[in-house]
Amino acid sequence: MLNKRWNSIYFEMKGSKKNFLPLASFDIHLENYQSLVNEFRRNNDISHIKSIINDSWTTELTKKVFQEDYDAIVLTDTNQKILWVSDGFRDMTGYSKKYAVGKRPSFLQGEETSKSVKSQIREELFYNHTFSGSLINYRKNGEPYLCQISIFPIYDAKERLDNFIAFEKEISVDKPRIDRYLS
Repeated sequence: MLNKRWNSIYFEMKGSKKNFLPLASFDIHLENYQSLVNEFRRNNDISHIKSIINDSWTTELTKKVFQEDYDAIVLTDTNQKILWVSDGFRDMTGYSKKYAVGKRPSFLQGEETSKSVKSQIREELFYNHTFSGSLINYRKNGEPYLCQISIFPIYDAKERLDNFIAFEKEISVDKPRIDRYLS
């Protein structure tokens, strides 16, 4: 019975110029699938970070993970040594988690990275403030990319600085626009 119904729908659509319905439903499915993947990724990131910082995790941090638009998360200690990076870090930079852990995020910076932005980041982190801005970083293959970074301090239950968490998002720009940004 179902097969007969499907065949009649198929032949009705074949004779019609309104063949967009299956594509529209696929777009809806794809959009839903992407949101499920993003939610899974964020929950996975939360789970990993919680296992590292234990007592310092708060509902406020959970909100930040779901509010921030990011490609990668970088978790550092108070000396900015990387403790953990999300899976998106490799996609964005080309560097593996194993390579990044123990290094400072500044290993991604290079010749064209703004000295004033680097100075501003150092100053804000020295005073345990948040930082939000963009700078040029470099992938493993040497290619520059524009990166939007939001860094937040994480405090323990006794309100002592415990870690920093950075949400990083590649800003898509073409090569001429990066060149203008560099000059």
